[in-house]
Amino acid sequence: MRGHIFVVSGDPSMAQSTAYAALTNQGFTLTRIDDWTANAERGSAGASIALGAFAGKKGRHVKLHITCQSVPEGFAITLTQGTSGISGGVLGSMQASDIYTDIYKAVGWSFHNAGVLISETNF
Repeated sequence: MRGHIFVVSGDPSMAQSTAYAALTNQGFTLTRIDDWTANAERGSAGASIALGAFAGKKGRHVKLHITCQSVPEGFAITLTQGTSGISGGVLGSMQASDIYTDIYKAVGWSFHNAGVLISETNF
């Protein structure tokens, strides 16, 4: 799956809290897996399947897997996409892609505003 990596400086717990807060502000519900990983989800899977592209950006079901780990440059927060939007056909996939881009921008701005963002990369 596709995703995005943010490399940040400073306290790892603060970086994790910043990412989680940004996702919560974007309407995600977080489920912690362990101290450094979680899943984030928003929207309705049923609506996305039943309505397809008509579910829209707000109703589209999207999931992310979040991992937090030390790297030589600092600390990496990785957001891996858990859904593709394919249930909505081409339009649904495009909506999902736009949603993920918006999410990455929101999380990136949170790190930027905190003054800890070193780099970010799509994969």
